[in-house]
Amino acid sequence: MPRKKSAVDPFSGLTWEDLEDWAGSQIVKRGRSYQQNGSVSDLARTADGGLIAWVDGSRRYATRVTFDGGELDSDCTCPYGFVCKHAVAVILEYLDRKKKSSPVPMSKPGDERLELFEAEWDEDNEDLGDEDDSDQDEFHGGGAGGDESIARFLEGKTKAELVQLITDLAQRHRGMSMDILDRKQLEKGHAQPIVKRIRYLIREAGADAGWQDHWRGEGFTPDYSEVRDKLQELLDAGHADDVMELGKELMSAGQDQVGRSDDEGETGMEISACMPVIEKALQKSSMTTAQKLLWVVDALLKDEFDLFDALAAYLDRPHPKADWSQVADILKARLSKFSSNKTTGFGRSYERDRLGDWVIRALREAGREEEVIPLCEKEAPITQSYSRLVKALIEAKRITEAERWIYAGISATDKSLPGIAADLRNKLLEIRRRGRDRAAVAALRVDEFVRSPGESTYADCRGAVEKMKQWDRVRQSLLSYLETGRYPWTMPDWPLPTTGTEISEPSDRRSFPRYSELIAIAIHEKRPDHVIQWYDRMPKRGFAWYGSMEDRVAEAVGKTHPDRAAAIWKDLAQRWIGQVKPKAYREAAAYLRKLRKLLTETGQGGEWAKYLAGIRLEHARKRSLLEVLDSLERTPIIKGR
Repeated sequence: MPRKKSAVDPFSGLTWEDLEDWAGSQIVKRGRSYQQNGSVSDLARTADGGLIAWVDGSRRYATRVTFDGGELDSDCTCPYGFVCKHAVAVILEYLDRKKKSSPVPMSKPGDERLELFEAEWDEDNEDLGDEDDSDQDEFHGGGAGGDESIARFLEGKTKAELVQLITDLAQRHRGMSMDILDRKQLEKGHAQPIVKRIRYLIREAGADAGWQDHWRGEGFTPDYSEVRDKLQELLDAGHADDVMELGKELMSAGQDQVGRSDDEGETGMEISACMPVIEKALQKSSMTTAQKLLWVVDALLKDEFDLFDALAAYLDRPHPKADWSQVADILKARLSKFSSNKTTGFGRSYERDRLGDWVIRALREAGREEEVIPLCEKEAPITQSYSRLVKALIEAKRITEAERWIYAGISATDKSLPGIAADLRNKLLEIRRRGRDRAAVAALRVDEFVRSPGESTYADCRGAVEKMKQWDRVRQSLLSYLETGRYPWTMPDWPLPTTGTEISEPSDRRSFPRYSELIAIAIHEKRPDHVIQWYDRMPKRGFAWYGSMEDRVAEAVGKTHPDRAAAIWKDLAQRWIGQVKPKAYREAAAYLRKLRKLLTETGQGGEWAKYLAGIRLEHARKRSLLEVLDSLERTPIIKGR
């Protein structure tokens, strides 16, 4: 939270850092964009010293900002509700006017916006009496309190008054009128009019792709709420089969729409929210149990975006083994129609592999466990599903066979599908660990380090080898590998056994030394002199180079080599400033803050002030940069340049 303000006008003392502490850098950025685009209108002061305004976003929102107990607070009619970009925009609009000496009027009695907030407060607290607020449901959140209030209101009406009220509402709200007519048709047993309407709603909701531009705070998410409500209404009327047919259309249209959308899953969530209704309809449909099981399996096999996960709830319910056995036979027949030759296209192999998974699930649910491993053995060379086979063998305690398939799988996938080979090596590691074979475990850890050098795999090696009292010899071999590319197991007197999984081809010596890994391990081992040694030898590669690595170096050597750390952070900051972009200036600020902290802690506060003044002088015409620099010193926004 921003620090407390004691001034008569607390807004005037706010800094950029205060706003970011309160709302976060991204919300501040979006709020600033809204203010600069002229989205704030009718700004006014309130009697309690706060601010209120209209802010134009995807619609027009009333926004109020106050200081509560010396801390910033806000309310907004936007979906977010509080501490939002609209509130930031209001603050910045006020400070901009203050800087320009433009008057900001007081809000007038009866201001629509203030009455709006007061009305919301009254609704939230209706009939609460002296009860604790924390135990109450929010009215406008759909809580029980609001429903009870409406119910009490309606119970006080006569039948004639209720008829008149509903008739008036239906005339004013077309959707309500349509709902009443739909219910009338359903009560007469006529489902087709509502089926036709739902089909139209599905087409309408699925017409436009969803999209989000979070930088500008804009976007579009299709609304499937009416589709969901109408499907539930149709189901409640006893038309489960019609719901299932509509479900097929919804699922097909939904997959197509998600494939066209550019958002972060919002469109998919709308479609997924309809699936529980489809699952309930499935239970009540006229299909046989085996047909229902197969219907869900087919839906999940076609689901490219994990939209239909809710349907899997039906599979988790208890079903007769005989029905699962029917499903298993049907799926096995489908699997047999795939070419028996090894597939070369990833898509086809993946499709077959997923079908194989469902065959195995059905066989197990049917109690036909003895068929699982033979099927896995047949499929492994075709779809490279060695991991599935090895897992089944381990579960059956057939360890010798599992090891044989591990080596066969690694040989087949090490180059073409390294992820599968890595999983097989992990399974071998687990077998060796369970067998308490410490030397083999250590050797496998070394193998993984060579394949993926880094702090994590280095620490794994150390944890395994130290138990054998061989860490010093192994450590030198690992570091030597990073310097020269020579595999550890080729060193004289190598103390660990062979694993059968080692890399056999010569390493590319041109990629050594592995400077990043050597630096990372030196940092991991807290050896700042070694960090500097490898950092100085590491070739610099233009502007981008390894910014995050350089930052880690500076962090690691700050206490022992403060001058080197300061030089690194200055260089990083200058590189970002050189991009001449507001976003780059904010990146530079992160390094400048670290530099300020370092210089202050080492008694060089004067050096920091001098350095910052030099940047201001050199870049005096870059207004956005100067505002970022103001935030470093908590310069009030209203006084910033």
